[in-house]
Amino acid sequence: MAEYFGVKVEDIFNTMQERFRPEGAQGVDASFGYDITGEGKWKLTVKDGQMNIEETEDLSDCVVVTITDGETFVGVNIGKVDGMSAFSSGKFKAEGDLGALGKTAKMFRKYAPAKKEMSIRDYLIDMFGTVVERFKPEAAKGMDIKFAFDLGGEYGGQWTVIIKDDTCQVIEKIEGKPTIKLEFMDAKDYVDFSLGKIDAQSLLAAGRAAVQGEINLALKWGEFFEKYLDPMASGEKEQELLVLKKTISVGQRFATGPVMGKFLNALKDKKILGTKCPECGRIMLPAREICSECRVRFSEWVEVGPKGQVRYMDYVYYASPDPLTGETRDTPYGMISVLLDGCKGNDTFAHIVRNDQIDRIEFGWNEMAGTRVRPVWNEKRTGSIFDIKYFEIDE
Repeated sequence: MAEYFGVKVEDIFNTMQERFRPEGAQGVDASFGYDITGEGKWKLTVKDGQMNIEETEDLSDCVVVTITDGETFVGVNIGKVDGMSAFSSGKFKAEGDLGALGKTAKMFRKYAPAKKEMSIRDYLIDMFGTVVERFKPEAAKGMDIKFAFDLGGEYGGQWTVIIKDDTCQVIEKIEGKPTIKLEFMDAKDYVDFSLGKIDAQSLLAAGRAAVQGEINLALKWGEFFEKYLDPMASGEKEQELLVLKKTISVGQRFATGPVMGKFLNALKDKKILGTKCPECGRIMLPAREICSECRVRFSEWVEVGPKGQVRYMDYVYYASPDPLTGETRDTPYGMISVLLDGCKGNDTFAHIVRNDQIDRIEFGWNEMAGTRVRPVWNEKRTGSIFDIKYFEIDE
């Protein structure tokens, strides 16, 4: 038998028994015929919540007979062909009781084509074969980069992805001197990594993968290309997420306490206040009542900053939603720990850095290292940590 959309007509009839829903056949006692041009004839008999399907030439006792061709029949069953369009065009006909035909829709679960297994090599061909169509030129504007992939193992190989002049090209070898080279001991690890089954950190730590060249550019691959979608994943459309952007209002108030309250309130006046320990002299930030090292209460308030030195920065790729509005921040963004002027030790102030400057930030744990930054304040300040929009390089 011929295949239509990768499915044979007999595949649909052969799976009817396992797709049958007895609860949808309550009260039905009839036979239904199917005359599929060039493929054959089948009779479906339903009685007492049971069904039987057989291939036969005799459809005389059927309450309704469906007449169509194999392509239309398969297309309607797998959702590739619109049933009403096929009916109105004459490609799909029904002789007999149309009302009875409508009952068959409740008797069966939708037919889902069996998935064919893909080998590691199949995945690699598909992954690199779709790189160009997944390329986002607007995100890589002006870039001149060569990503080289050296994948070992039985199914491995070498590829170079070249980004230049806002275009993308894939070559099945390592071309010239790459900007960055990614090596995987086994090609299967690269496939699992691309499908999200294993994380890069685990592979690097185990020595099963290595990165050579400008590592920061490796992190930008997700910005330059759309995410690879597994062809073997479910073809069902994902459930639509409905969002209502509204600030939640509850009939309660939660006090931050006098110390944190004073710290937040000072931000409205563009002041950053810390509390000073009477024993060790450390200035605690954000302001708190008890020194975590000396276990004594603070003795005085001290204004610090607002400028400081970056001691550490994280590239953040997880866009955690705001619990009040549901809004998320664009990723990646830089989360920095700033030792504000006047502070010492580990009492750093956590905030974000201006997004277009994250690759210019240097950090370290001594006075000679770490980029100097300054806060950028919101015009309308409400006594929130977001009164500071972000920090930027103090140039």
